[in-house]
Amino acid sequence: MSTKLNGNRYSPEGSRVPTDLLPTAIRYEAARAVIFEEWGNYVRANDCLRLKRYYERRAMEECVDAS
Repeated sequence: MSTKLNGNRYSPEGSRVPTDLLPTAIRYEAARAVIFEEWGNYVRANDCLRLKRYYERRAMEECVDAS
């Protein structure tokens, strides 16, 4: 996605995505989930969907905080 996403391995999952890249991250995780489902890897697909929901919540919270 971007070099902005470089974090360290101790960063909490989902926290590496900056606010301006959240819409891209949401689309990216949704697309990955579809691909993993087609490959039959439902565990990874569910992980992608979980991250997508987390990013959506973050986007809603940060939009409310910004206004």
